[in-house]
Amino acid sequence: MKTRPLLIPAHQSASNCNAPSSPPQDSPTVHRAGWVVADPWHIYQEGFVHIEKGVIKGIGNGRSPEGISVIHHGPGVLASALVNAHTHLELGALCGKLPFDKGFQCWVSDLLQKRSDLSTQEMTAGILRGTAELMESGCAVVGEVSTLGASREILFSSGLAGVWFEEFLGNSIPAAPFRRKASGTLCSALAGHAPHTSDPNLLKTLKAHTRHNELPFSIHVSESEAEMEFITTAKGHWADFLSRRGIDFSDWGLPASSSVFHLDRLGILDEKTLAVHLLHAQKKDFDLLTERGVTACICPRSNQNLHGRLPDLSGMMQAGLQICLGTDSLASVSSLSLWEEMKLVATRFPTISPAQIWAMATVNGAAALGVSPLFGTLQAGRVPAMLYVPVNASRPAAVLEKMVFGEIGN
Repeated sequence: MKTRPLLIPAHQSASNCNAPSSPPQDSPTVHRAGWVVADPWHIYQEGFVHIEKGVIKGIGNGRSPEGISVIHHGPGVLASALVNAHTHLELGALCGKLPFDKGFQCWVSDLLQKRSDLSTQEMTAGILRGTAELMESGCAVVGEVSTLGASREILFSSGLAGVWFEEFLGNSIPAAPFRRKASGTLCSALAGHAPHTSDPNLLKTLKAHTRHNELPFSIHVSESEAEMEFITTAKGHWADFLSRRGIDFSDWGLPASSSVFHLDRLGILDEKTLAVHLLHAQKKDFDLLTERGVTACICPRSNQNLHGRLPDLSGMMQAGLQICLGTDSLASVSSLSLWEEMKLVATRFPTISPAQIWAMATVNGAAALGVSPLFGTLQAGRVPAMLYVPVNASRPAAVLEKMVFGEIGN
């Protein structure tokens, strides 16, 4: 579903994600709509958003400040722009080129082969396509995970906010892995690929750097059966694969009771860690992640396509785990639309409220990526990254319900 993005801010110079410079000077403006969703818990009928000097001055309903230019967008909804907390733009050129019906291991093998066959022009075109799609679908904040570095300059010139994660895996620590960069509300940070593909010393080094610089850290966790077998037994298909490649994992501290407990033993889990997928995680894992303040990022459509299952989202909610949404890449889903992710969650998990789902796509993602002082809600002092959604609703509860189910224009 496409929406009409509004006021997604241009870059501003800053030293890190949490310290934007003075916003651009512009004329005071009031934006009105039939509904304004300030956050999942505050919805205003006949609402307005008052903007001055590039930031939100106020929000409410009824009469707006007088003597200020007014733009009325229609009877639908003004809401905070979306946050896609996990994607891989570098795989955009592989959209529709990888079958899902042969299993995850075959998909990975095909991906690596076909990615290596891509020309620079093809990869660049895929990244540009994905970046444009994010913005066209109403996304203003992204957590982009890059293994090749190809998406870096494109993302930093895109106008999107969030984090560009440079991802590492293997059994050696790069001599100079830390290419720190910040531009406005987009910054660079580091990611470990996964506990079964990355030497513990590498993961600890990467995490130490992000912790020292107060940056988020992203890692895939409990995604596949091969990962779980290796972590819990130190044997199996993945162990054989590492051995054939000459990788000695005898000092990795395995077996462990789970990938989550393995990462906790390494000191990886804290409030700035983003644990992606958690497809095979269980209650004990959710409880530990909650205790450590970790945010979970789920990618439901990708999980359904590649693994034929969804994570235990209800169990995560019961444990009190903070959850945000990502799409993963165009190599595993047909679009980078968070609207489709929300619709799948709303359909498959009917006990989870529309407000909770909307929070996953906005508030929680912004917090996980370290930009919540500016994004994720519409409130005074934040940047006016908004979108307009043509939803017809007669009561506040129906506003979010129709949005998360994709009932646009109804």
